[in-house]
Amino acid sequence: MLVLWDIDGTLLVTGRAGIFAWEGALRDVVGVESDLSAFDTAGYPDYGIARRLLIEYGGLDQPGADLVRKLVERYEDRLPASLSQRVGRVLPNVPEILTALEREPGICSMLLTGNTRRGAHAKLAYYGLERYFTGGAFSNDEADRVAIAQRALDQAAASGRAPDRGRVVVIGDTPHDIRCARAIGARAVAVATGPYGVPELSAEAPWRTLRELPPAAEFLALLQEGVVVADA
Repeated sequence: MLVLWDIDGTLLVTGRAGIFAWEGALRDVVGVESDLSAFDTAGYPDYGIARRLLIEYGGLDQPGADLVRKLVERYEDRLPASLSQRVGRVLPNVPEILTALEREPGICSMLLTGNTRRGAHAKLAYYGLERYFTGGAFSNDEADRVAIAQRALDQAAASGRAPDRGRVVVIGDTPHDIRCARAIGARAVAVATGPYGVPELSAEAPWRTLRELPPAAEFLALLQEGVVVADA
């Protein structure tokens, strides 16, 4: 089985500390002062966020790919220092679940995230989760979430860990994650630990909707046996 993990709102929350890095990057790259406190980033790949920022705040109708990449790279440079500007945390049961999955020979955990590789590493390292992941698919260009998900499947296949059809599970906290799972034929486990509640996530018809990730034993049962975990 292949378990593909989103990061923000699923494994951890940063208190949206990355907003400070984006504000600083905009200032550095295009000289724009911005207040991004209300800017929606949930579920969007970093390259898509950069393009939207250049259009909505930078005043550019069609920012070039080089400028988008420059903004992303400056954001990556600033992100590690920005993480300490807000109080974040690892979400309930996450370390226990990841540890349990490491011990299951038939299960492979990989990242499936809209973060860039550097951004993902910065967040996971800051919150002590980097050791659980050696591979994954990231926002390395302006590809959408479905294309990023396909990269994860390709990477798993290249490493000899391609699962049988129906044995791929995407864990995420936004409707984008659910749609992404559907597009690649995976089961979606939606967790309401990000900006979306249970009703909003359930409306997208994921395989399961949970208020938060359950204890490790229950999570393994959910994956391996299809047992519905109570989300009380």
